[in-house]
Amino acid sequence: MSYINLRYGKQEDVDAMMYIKHQLPLKTADGNPVKGGFLLGTTREQYLSFILNDHCLVAEDHGNVVGFGIMLHNASLRNSDIWQRRHQAAWEVDINDFEDLPICYFEQLAFLPGYNRAVLKLAYQLVMDAFRQGHTHLFATTVHKPVLNIAAVPFIKKADGGLVGRIDEYYPEVGNILSDIYLIDRIKFYDAVPKLAIYPWLIKSLAGDSKLV
Repeated sequence: MSYINLRYGKQEDVDAMMYIKHQLPLKTADGNPVKGGFLLGTTREQYLSFILNDHCLVAEDHGNVVGFGIMLHNASLRNSDIWQRRHQAAWEVDINDFEDLPICYFEQLAFLPGYNRAVLKLAYQLVMDAFRQGHTHLFATTVHKPVLNIAAVPFIKKADGGLVGRIDEYYPEVGNILSDIYLIDRIKFYDAVPKLAIYPWLIKSLAGDSKLV
């Protein structure tokens, strides 16, 4: 497999991010593709805002962007629509416990096919960055139904993250969807990840990404 380099997202990456979005269509439970691509509701302007205001990493294969991940900082998350609707979710934790904590949100993770290890590499780096920046917990949502999107779940589980709730959302492309809410705790993450079989490879691979220093 080619060496995949990670770097911070730049304004000129928006076209590549839109391309990846449209190359990864979701499918409904009956197998029909969802118009608008894998990442519902995201516009060029929103991707640009993520790059300028939050934490965005991209993965390159010989200079071509093949994947990206986005993390919303505490301030962005608390100003987001999903946080404003947090009390509409069915929680398995007391969401009030997080009101005064520095938290963040795993907004998106998307890769072209054929880069499974690179997905883990970028996701690991993104979460590491989130916790190094002082966040204590990271939230993430994955679509449960009627469309299928579990791309981030394997990494979340490897990072000792857990399901903590569900929320109904509405997108014009598909109507109502039900999303699972996951939570990764910083202390549990630091304890779990070094025990993974892939951990030595992650450290060795990331050592070559000088653009992240």
